[in-house]
Amino acid sequence: MKPFTTTMRTAAVAAATVLGLGLGAGAAAAQPALPEFPMPAPGAPAPAPAPGAPAPGMDIPGLPGITAPAAGGAKEIVAFGDSFTANAGKGGPRGLEAGQTPWVANCATDMENWPKIAAKELGKSIGDWSCNGTGGAPLVQMKAYLESAIAYGDIGPGTQDVVLMYGGMDALQWVDVAGEFTGQPVPNETLFRNLVKDIRDRVAQAAPGARVTLLSYPEYATDDKLCLVNVGGTVNPIPAPGGTKVQEAFRDNIKHAAEANGLNFIDVYEATIGHGSCNPNPNDRWVVGFQDPEMGPMPNHPTVKGEIAMGKIVANGLR
Repeated sequence: MKPFTTTMRTAAVAAATVLGLGLGAGAAAAQPALPEFPMPAPGAPAPAPAPGAPAPGMDIPGLPGITAPAAGGAKEIVAFGDSFTANAGKGGPRGLEAGQTPWVANCATDMENWPKIAAKELGKSIGDWSCNGTGGAPLVQMKAYLESAIAYGDIGPGTQDVVLMYGGMDALQWVDVAGEFTGQPVPNETLFRNLVKDIRDRVAQAAPGARVTLLSYPEYATDDKLCLVNVGGTVNPIPAPGGTKVQEAFRDNIKHAAEANGLNFIDVYEATIGHGSCNPNPNDRWVVGFQDPEMGPMPNHPTVKGEIAMGKIVANGLR
């Protein structure tokens, strides 16, 4: 067996060929970091809507001047993720929904991204707490968004599903992916899997009975080929050695993190194979590269048709 440092290097080289599996490059990285958010002490009761919790319009304890939402109560589905979920690029006719609170003002989301489409398919209310760049600050950022959703009241009794397409920007997750890629055993007690456990436990505090689901990401490279620049009706494949295996390892690590923590898993990657950047049919090209006539709100991200397809895939997985 090769030394781990060598196999790590092999995985890194393969990952570099896939480019888009940085999943936060370009516009996604332009989002500023989340401001520091007051985190609860371990074991502290969740500030979710419940007896004694802030009523709509009342101040949220510990956050002077910030009030609970005036309407709604807990959302039935609450989603988290990076730019492959938020897809907050250019405005245009699709439009952007603003972040819910002042401390996530940078977290606009596309008004027709997959969380909103999935909720519409299921006829359920949605709290979309995705944000371009989520995971760029490993361990801290995702927990801060989760606490924000709880304090705001979107996660609480009545929440049925908390869904995460998370990990593309988290460097700690990619450490585990290197092990998956090279066949090295990945222990259950990694920093990434412990983060998933913390999310599970915190959701259980705030929304007893809510199901937590991890999602894999959609396909980008197909058969070790990428199409970064497509013009007109022509796709232009270039070799991406190891691209397929990296994507499989990425999917497997998210799946195994879910299994290690007793969580639900939806394999978006498997459901989108063949719909990457090189599909010659524009209607079936659900993720594109840097230039493509089917480009959605962001380059190197899902197309409009891709967001619709992912929304339906997630909805079917949650039924």
